[in-house]
Amino acid sequence: MKQKLMLFSLMFVLLLSACRKDMLTEPVNVAEDAAGKPGAEARFGQCRLTSAIRDNAYGEFLQYNNRGLVSEWKEDYFDGFPYVVTYTYDLLGRLKTGHVEDTYSGISSDVKYQYSGSRLIKHTIYETGTNTVKNVIVNTYNNRGQIIRRGSTMFPVYCTFSYDWLGNNNLVNYYVDGALYMKEEFTHRQFNRNPFLAAHGIPYVTYAYDFVFSNWWETSEKFTLYDNGVANVFVDLDPQTAVLTLGPQQYLTSVTNFDRAIQENTSAYFNYENCDCVPAKIANGNKVPVNSIAAKYLALAKFKRAFEAGDVSKIKAQMKAIIQK
Repeated sequence: MKQKLMLFSLMFVLLLSACRKDMLTEPVNVAEDAAGKPGAEARFGQCRLTSAIRDNAYGEFLQYNNRGLVSEWKEDYFDGFPYVVTYTYDLLGRLKTGHVEDTYSGISSDVKYQYSGSRLIKHTIYETGTNTVKNVIVNTYNNRGQIIRRGSTMFPVYCTFSYDWLGNNNLVNYYVDGALYMKEEFTHRQFNRNPFLAAHGIPYVTYAYDFVFSNWWETSEKFTLYDNGVANVFVDLDPQTAVLTLGPQQYLTSVTNFDRAIQENTSAYFNYENCDCVPAKIANGNKVPVNSIAAKYLALAKFKRAFEAGDVSKIKAQMKAIIQK
């Protein structure tokens, strides 16, 4: 009996040693991305978002590294001057650094990301290649792990977020100098998987204050801009007109709505790789008609980028320009 016990103990020690060796030599195999999902090996066969195109006015185009994590995010306005962010990650699949190139303005920045567990809590934005801080953006979470406030610690600019019972973001409020500057309202009435949940490694659009990822893509959007407290409805998509098309793994491939503010349809298209998905839309970069819904979305996309730099005067000037359109 004693000999059997000694033999069993020896086998257990050898097994434990083998396990420890595997753990030390293959750390990436147990990596987790920012959303707490398994590492690259478990993303085999999972859809990866490669583009999101709005009315051929502009698009988001994503590339991936060999771990299946977003390595480049390009916002392209089809004018030859894209806004490009490249990313690196730590061994747990969490964002580590970013580099921003605004080819229109010629301004670039370096970004460092800080986490608390799986929660991205702070961005520090630097002048490229220096330790000069341009802005610091901090996230506040509720007890469900949802961002409820995202704002600058250096400038009077921030957003607040609300959610429905399904965990979808239904309200965003922008504040500048303590005043409400823009309100975004969303409905989520049809099941789908939000395409941006397939942008693996990215917890939300890092260069915009307002773009968190709901579980479902919205069936309506309403943007209200405020000029000295006076409300101006800029976009108002009717949820009753929403037509959603789902593709592989229930990810959204297209959505069309009727905009009540300008009385015309608007559409968004999403393309994927790493799964069997026929391209929903190929961008052709046509010139955007003035005063169209596409022109409105293009103006909003450019306006939101101003928040990252925290330039209050530029934010206010762009707000005036949007309202005058």
